[in-house]
Amino acid sequence: MRRSRSRLLIQFLISYVLVLAFPILVILVYYYPHSTEVVKQKETDWNAHVTEQFMTSMDTFTRYVYHLPYEIVQNREIKLYDTDDGDYERVRIAGEMRKYNATDGFIDNTLLYVEKMGYLFAKTGSAYKVEDFAKPGIGFYYESWPHEEMFRTLRGLEAPLVRPVENVVIPGSNRVRMLTFALPLPIGGYDSPGAVLILVREETIARMLDSVSEKYTGDFFIFDENGKPLLATKQTEYGGTGEFRAIVSGMKEGKVAPGIHALNGRSYIASYSVSEANGWQYVSVLPVTETLQGIQTVQRNTIVLIGLMLLLEMLVIYVSIRRNYHPIKRLVDLAVHLFEPPERQALSEIETIRYALGELVSVNSTLDAKVKRTLPILRDHLLFELVSGKAPAWADYLAEAKAYGISFPYSGTAVAVLCIEAGDSGGAEGGEDAGERAVKDAANILRIVERRPADGLRGCFFRSIYHQEMIFVGSYRPDYPLREYLESVRRELEASIGARALIGAGIAGKPESSEAVHLAYLQALRASEHLRLRREYEVLFFDEVEAPKAGTVSYCAELLQSLELMILKNDADSVAAVVERILAHIGSEGIPPHLVRGIYLNTVSAILNGLQRFSHDDASLLRLTDAAFRHRYTIEQMADIVRDSCAKLCEVIRSASPPSRSASRDDIVRFIEERGMDPDFSLQRIADRFGMSPSNFSHYFKKTFGQNFKEYIDLQRIQKSARLLRDTNQTLDEVSRQAGFANTSSFIRSFKKIVGTTPGQYRDTHKAV
Repeated sequence: MRRSRSRLLIQFLISYVLVLAFPILVILVYYYPHSTEVVKQKETDWNAHVTEQFMTSMDTFTRYVYHLPYEIVQNREIKLYDTDDGDYERVRIAGEMRKYNATDGFIDNTLLYVEKMGYLFAKTGSAYKVEDFAKPGIGFYYESWPHEEMFRTLRGLEAPLVRPVENVVIPGSNRVRMLTFALPLPIGGYDSPGAVLILVREETIARMLDSVSEKYTGDFFIFDENGKPLLATKQTEYGGTGEFRAIVSGMKEGKVAPGIHALNGRSYIASYSVSEANGWQYVSVLPVTETLQGIQTVQRNTIVLIGLMLLLEMLVIYVSIRRNYHPIKRLVDLAVHLFEPPERQALSEIETIRYALGELVSVNSTLDAKVKRTLPILRDHLLFELVSGKAPAWADYLAEAKAYGISFPYSGTAVAVLCIEAGDSGGAEGGEDAGERAVKDAANILRIVERRPADGLRGCFFRSIYHQEMIFVGSYRPDYPLREYLESVRRELEASIGARALIGAGIAGKPESSEAVHLAYLQALRASEHLRLRREYEVLFFDEVEAPKAGTVSYCAELLQSLELMILKNDADSVAAVVERILAHIGSEGIPPHLVRGIYLNTVSAILNGLQRFSHDDASLLRLTDAAFRHRYTIEQMADIVRDSCAKLCEVIRSASPPSRSASRDDIVRFIEERGMDPDFSLQRIADRFGMSPSNFSHYFKKTFGQNFKEYIDLQRIQKSARLLRDTNQTLDEVSRQAGFANTSSFIRSFKKIVGTTPGQYRDTHKAV
């Protein structure tokens, strides 16, 4: 009897365990790992997206940093070679540096080091001696960059140098953490005049990261192209560990994939990106989110709950069979009341398990909903990569886009650009103008249109990077009436938002090709530009656009070249005349609309460059630049902007052109004797010395000396080289360098052209005994 009871007990326990073990195994083996991996992948993709955005923002701002020395050198008022150590020169250079004070958004300060003067000039207009940097409180004192080493480095600087974030005591004895760019001045020759120090605050870069994503809670690290750490947005415990360095090195070499890694016993999501602009490496380290930790907690608690219930039920069965008594019902009631949620009706043990699984499903559904809210953004990003020509190979792109509902089931592919035309009147509720409201309303309507089923068409609408534009990418059957579909979309938009809609479309000529879709987008842009300027139709396909007349592009180029030449000659009347010819040309019917904006931008750029040459008022020039390039204008608006800008330039030319400095023949000969044998001696340099433009000085030189400037300089250099060949044993390299030639090859060609023999033959014939 006892053996039968024991056997029955064992059989009962095994059957009960099998019944409850099945759902537990399903949860452990499939549901838990699957849901967790989905969340991890979404978090990893989002972290990589933030890393790319931050890298793009840094590339945009540092591009100006590397271009700033070239702008300073091109400033005609800062003559670095001819400057002397006088109070007037220092005041003039300090005043010119103040004009670069419009970059406070990213650059904290710019210091121009003029080696000959021994001074550093800040963009705030301050001037510092080299000695001021030796102690805190006066200049910019680097705690970890010794004074002598600092200026020894600047004097011998040949390539850009970036110093990691370090403590700098700025004037006033305030300690600030700075990222420092040390850049050589881009002038050739053997006597570089100095260097430029550009200082960026660490907190400025941190604020830039906050602007990329307010919800980002991770840490950013920036390394240069050689792997040297430049900046970390936060001081972390793991930043200096070998684990972290090994992960970064592995991602750089491709041995470690971005994803979730363990650092100091915690899990982090690591993303890695390399800038194509300067080779900097960007690493983002994001702690595993609270949402993921929450679902893991629910999973653990659910397993504990089911395990406790299983143990209690097994205990009840064991006691019931052993003692031949049945307290199961009372124990089940106790377990139900123990584990059920408060303020709910009583549940059985099965219902309690169902409730626990239901709560787990609810938490996972909430998490999926949060992740799905980011899907439209990722989908639009993938679509814009496709039309902008940045998508990978077609098969790889389709595999990636499938998860976001993007597919191309038909053989035809089309791209359309929808222009929403509405007035920009202020005063709307919430501070939004009419144009922005119209585009938002249009986007909502197009989402509804996109979800409507259409036999033979599958398409997506998304926002363009341009204001008041939407883009459509669609796959269609060859016999599908695409024009009628676009026309119906246009009519529905105009009826719903009360604004005019224009649609330009392009057809991909080659199926299943990312490049073909990109070309179709360019066609759609050109067709939409034609509609916006000509306003002849509402829907226009690229193949319906008339071909441009022959000679249009060359005539435009000739006009722009004439304009730049007249500006260089400071001929205000000719400048105004050429501008009117350009405006008449872009307003004619013969010019294709897609060329109008290019001619307008080139014309405005030439005029603004002319204003910059005359040191026009910075605030006014900045406002004019913003107005000229900010929007897409009609032809009439473009003409008004060009005329206003041209009028300002002509006024400046007529009233502010400085008189030329007197230059006698003796002064010119004396200056050439002093500097003419320098390899970097040029027409620009001697014209600056006497306060003339290069063209005016060249004309004056030929009138005074009877020959052009280059012929005269070449003859002087050949005469000196002939003396060196006769009287010394120097090599040809040494002779060419002392005579001012850039290289030995150009020296030999010039010598043979003027003398009639090579330098070697001349030495053999005329060598002094």
